[in-house]
Amino acid sequence: MTDQMSSDAQILGRADVNDLEAIMAISNSDMDSVIHQVQDNADAIFTWDYEKGARPALDKLYEKAKNAQWNAQTDLDWSIEVDPEKILEPLQGNNAAGPFQAMAEIEGSPFAKFGEKEWTQLGVESMNWRLSQFMHGE
Repeated sequence: MTDQMSSDAQILGRADVNDLEAIMAISNSDMDSVIHQVQDNADAIFTWDYEKGARPALDKLYEKAKNAQWNAQTDLDWSIEVDPEKILEPLQGNNAAGPFQAMAEIEGSPFAKFGEKEWTQLGVESMNWRLSQFMHGE
């Protein structure tokens, strides 16, 4: 422990970090409370400066996280030409509506008026959305 580091006892105000009664006394004073306040002796920093390089430590952390996972900039070959409609074809089969066919059969549905062009566009947009969800890990 260095001179700059505080002990658990100094930070918590008690010797036993696992003292359940002390922990519950701090955090569970009103079980039915909708709003709960927790004392925090650390600074809270808010910034809306998202300029690249403005926060070097955050940039370093972000790059470290990317290296620990897959990185779309370095792991994907962006030179490959992709035709979304061609990729969509086998998914839709002979039916341009593909998995959306049931919506076209609902009386009064705007999908009932769709032609092949509209179904293809919906299929491409839906595929784009799914890929985006996958790539962003959501």
